[in-house]
Amino acid sequence: MGIIHPRIIDYHGISATQAQLDFAIAFLDEDIPLYVDPFLLWKSPSQQDQSLHTSIINSFNNLNFLVQKGKIDQARDNLILASECQEIGLGLSKKRKGIKISRNKADEILSLFQKIPEYGKYGFVHFEEIQFYIDGIAKDRISDICCNFIKSFLIDFTIQQCEQLGIPIDKAVVSGVYDYRKNSFILNQEITLPVNPETKDPLIFVLCS
Repeated sequence: MGIIHPRIIDYHGISATQAQLDFAIAFLDEDIPLYVDPFLLWKSPSQQDQSLHTSIINSFNNLNFLVQKGKIDQARDNLILASECQEIGLGLSKKRKGIKISRNKADEILSLFQKIPEYGKYGFVHFEEIQFYIDGIAKDRISDICCNFIKSFLIDFTIQQCEQLGIPIDKAVVSGVYDYRKNSFILNQEITLPVNPETKDPLIFVLCS
């Protein structure tokens, strides 16, 4: 008899409760309704959390820099790529397969830098504020954008957790990893990560507190 909503720790016979682990235990076959909240990262007393928030905000505000330099296509492409992070397994999808935002929705978000002078001049301090202006943008989308902009950190964290728990890792192709030096996504990068035993899709863990 198969396990209903199997998890990676169940598949590998690891007996541990959520309280005993440093990452959110996601299902292999659908998302779990948890989200990364950038405001809580900003509010946290942890220097690591604050640094992650700074990285997210700098990456998001770089979209404004690209727009001002006339690189609207690059800004739009970066935002669309950042809008869905299926390796994480957080959100509302019933198949761990979310949908990226459209070009029109990306342009609508980017237009905030032009329509609201404060954002255009100083950038966002709390980019989750875009929910107040753009229909169809909610906490699950904000969470995905956060995870994509800090995915390189989450990958390192995932590998560390797998080594500690004895979860096997294998080569897998990750759809996009943000490069802070180039301010763009590296597409289809092969990285050694835990994988879904059924689909072989890569899995990335998220810290929980």
